[in-house]
Amino acid sequence: MSTPTDPGLVTSSAAVALLNPVADAGRAAELRRPVAAWLSRHAPGVSLLVPDSILEARAMLTILAPRTRVVLIGGDGTVSAMLPALLKGGLKVGLVPAGRHNLLARTLGLDELTWSQALVFALRSPTGPVDVGLLDTGETVTHFISQVRVDRAGGLGRWGTAGWSVWADDQRLPTGTARRVLLCNALPQWSTPEGLPVQLNDGQFDAVVVGGAGRWLRWLRPLRSLGLPSAAAPMPHCQGRLLRVESDRSLSLRVDGDLLAASLRVQIELLPRALDLAGSHVAILDPHRFVDTTW
Repeated sequence: MSTPTDPGLVTSSAAVALLNPVADAGRAAELRRPVAAWLSRHAPGVSLLVPDSILEARAMLTILAPRTRVVLIGGDGTVSAMLPALLKGGLKVGLVPAGRHNLLARTLGLDELTWSQALVFALRSPTGPVDVGLLDTGETVTHFISQVRVDRAGGLGRWGTAGWSVWADDQRLPTGTARRVLLCNALPQWSTPEGLPVQLNDGQFDAVVVGGAGRWLRWLRPLRSLGLPSAAAPMPHCQGRLLRVESDRSLSLRVDGDLLAASLRVQIELLPRALDLAGSHVAILDPHRFVDTTW
């Protein structure tokens, strides 16, 4: 019988691997031959797909049967770009981190695995539901999995105010002179003073307002506390399912590391438990059991 540290023979035919060759500025393409060789040896029933574009990749996924397992080889941007097809097809997902932005992989406990270890885990481990985000500017609708960054261009608005408003659920957040809001569904790259309680499957997002000139201001307290803090109190770290931002100047948007067109308003909605994903959030398996793999 195969063990977690031995790939053995993966016989399931209800799985495909999809490699994004432009992930990590094209460096992910170097995995094409070794992944193909690995699959041929250990998982001959699993095809390797290497699309030339996002549209082609989505088209490949649309013909798969529901509950097919798709192993995505790439980063956060790869996952978010495939989300429309993954959600529509009811597909299961495993991840082999190979992107420039791998916040999702870190949250799933995959960031310290080699690509071959992560591939075994992605093919074999059970999946569990995680939350997904939907960003709407009125002109563009985009799914995301890890993080959205909203930056307000320029300085302060009229009368020295920030010139924008941020609402989380039914609460308006105090922005002061802040120029950035970060909404996280996966663990951010920076460490937090009190440890931001980000989870992929908790049915809510975590957001923080960031100060000007790239300096962190105050952390936001949970919205479940009653009332807003006084001006002298720390700003609350907010958790919720709906974030709205409106500004008198252009808002720069980055979704899972990719830049979107600027907008004056944005609405971000959480879609709870929308995607079946393999990772450490499934309690019965720990991906770090793969550390001694030697193939």
